[in-house]
Amino acid sequence: MTAKHDMKKLVEEIYAVRDRGDVEATLALIGEDCTFRMVGNTRLAPFSTESSGHAFRQAITQLITVWDLSNIRTAGIYVDEDEHMVFAHREGEVRHIPSGVSFHTEFVDKIHFRDGKPVKIVEFVDTLQVAETTQMIQVA
Repeated sequence: MTAKHDMKKLVEEIYAVRDRGDVEATLALIGEDCTFRMVGNTRLAPFSTESSGHAFRQAITQLITVWDLSNIRTAGIYVDEDEHMVFAHREGEVRHIPSGVSFHTEFVDKIHFRDGKPVKIVEFVDTLQVAETTQMIQVA
């Protein structure tokens, strides 16, 4: 198998366990040395600031326990083997568990790899939708 195939397969496995809501299995696949950041305004902190270590674990746990992605599908995965990077386009119905609010959305994950494991995840989402749904901000 090629590194390209291995990276794609691991990303698909991560999404499968994440979409089931399995925090521990997701973290086991990602590894302890990974960082996470959602691209957005600093008002979305801590998600819009890069987290690592314990803060990374907390961020991933909160995302999985607060957002139901069981109706999200992976529309496409692009692997840049030279840069050790994966771009995954995902879309579908997402549900904010605490409020019960559901909406259709699309987002892209950029996942950097080193030695076959994810080391940095950058997520591009509709941050306004996230902020409004979680009531982090209110827009008139």
